[in-house]
Amino acid sequence: MEAFHKEVLNQDAVIPFECITRAERLNDNVLKLLKEAGCYRIWIGAESGSQKIIDAMDRRVDVDVVKEAIQKTNALEIETGTFIMVGYPGEDAKDISKTVAYLKAANPTHFTITIAYPIKGTALYKDIEGKITTKPDWETSTDRDIDFSGTYAKKYYDFAVRYIVNEVNYNKELLKGRERSLVTALKLKTKSRLAQTGMRLYKR
Repeated sequence: MEAFHKEVLNQDAVIPFECITRAERLNDNVLKLLKEAGCYRIWIGAESGSQKIIDAMDRRVDVDVVKEAIQKTNALEIETGTFIMVGYPGEDAKDISKTVAYLKAANPTHFTITIAYPIKGTALYKDIEGKITTKPDWETSTDRDIDFSGTYAKKYYDFAVRYIVNEVNYNKELLKGRERSLVTALKLKTKSRLAQTGMRLYKR
């Protein structure tokens, strides 16, 4: 990192860029060097706010370490991004609540969220192969179209995504302080509550 930083400055080649890394590779010095080299956004993976699910995914990372890395990066005014996946085998409502709490506490600038889907050849695919309910036509479909029997119905996770997005964005709006919009906050909270209702309807 130091060699990269030195070369960028020597070549007067500071241009805006973003990168992706694991949380444990970030420290105060690395963040400082990245910022000086032009890094404006860092993506830090976690996949879930539940340590149980992170361990099931074999991510080999501590959710608290990820949270602290995001907070530390935010403090240096570098944008942050993280990835979330819901519907992983074994995930339940409590794990989803932990993911919401994690996102609120970490407060990444951006986050992406997807419903778990197995990719052929991965450990996840082998684990759920016997639970596949919809096998796609590979000529016209992708791995994302594979449906399998999870903890809850697929529709549950559609509502879970809406719940997480709206609840976390509601929290972001409140964190704006005097600049917050109460109308926007109310709309987001309403959508969050409606999504929770949908989750309860499709919970089995």
